[in-house]
Amino acid sequence: MNRNFKVLSLLTAFVLVTVGCKKDDGASIEPPRDYGEQYAVEKPEIEDYLKTHYIASVDANFNVVVEEIPDGSDEVSIWDQTDYPLQSKEATYADVAHTLYYIVFQEGVGESPTRADEVFAAYRGFRLDDYQFDYNPYPDGYSSLAGTIRGWQELIPLFKGGEYVDNPDSPDPAHFENYGAGMMFLPSAYGYYNTSQANIPPYSPIVFTFNLYDVRFVDSDGDGILNRYETEDGIDIKDYDTDGDGTPNYLDSDDDGDGHSTRTEITNPLTDEPYDFEDIPTCEGGTIKKHLDPNCN
Repeated sequence: MNRNFKVLSLLTAFVLVTVGCKKDDGASIEPPRDYGEQYAVEKPEIEDYLKTHYIASVDANFNVVVEEIPDGSDEVSIWDQTDYPLQSKEATYADVAHTLYYIVFQEGVGESPTRADEVFAAYRGFRLDDYQFDYNPYPDGYSSLAGTIRGWQELIPLFKGGEYVDNPDSPDPAHFENYGAGMMFLPSAYGYYNTSQANIPPYSPIVFTFNLYDVRFVDSDGDGILNRYETEDGIDIKDYDTDGDGTPNYLDSDDDGDGHSTRTEITNPLTDEPYDFEDIPTCEGGTIKKHLDPNCN
């Protein structure tokens, strides 16, 4: 990306960790309520919104207009429309099961991030009363999903990045195509919960539309293995803990708890560099990679 990079005429800095999706910036905090009781209040509010609002338009850049269904109108609600079927993911926080509703406008053709990788994304955030509290259409950098609200960590990994197009013979600016684009409807436990953020009262369900332009993979614990490989198919990286010490592998410098660092165990003695993940050997007679086998060091 050596050219003066402009996506949709990029003009402003990317601040994924500002009000739009940062966990908490130290704003005023109310005493916490019981998560189960609070979600019992918010779930009907979110579902009522989905049943009383409709998608008025989605343009070529996935700018979405949502409006309340007028009395007597035959507009089809977000809940019932089939152009972009409403989907859901079940997630648990504080021992309370939550349903996270979302829409896929476009899945993307690149690769999906984990919850701790870096993303290059545009977004718009608004409350259930349709008040827009944040808008960042022109990202100009990458930011870690690990620093965002829980809803982003849960749902952005369901999408993929796009293709970077930079044709030096074209007058058009560099841009992304075929990127992931979607919409999420979050209970406050997956937003800011009891924290008041700019124009977001405590305990507010919130909505985001977003474009996931690109993904950059990260090695959070510096052990030589990217986060994306610190798990198995179908298991979230936060739940993959080989040695059972309470620290998931992607944050654990000794994945098998044998007293030898993962980086030492995966270093090729001939090059003094870590093996590529697919080339990490097993111990003689073993069946799993040596950094995951406490009997091998």
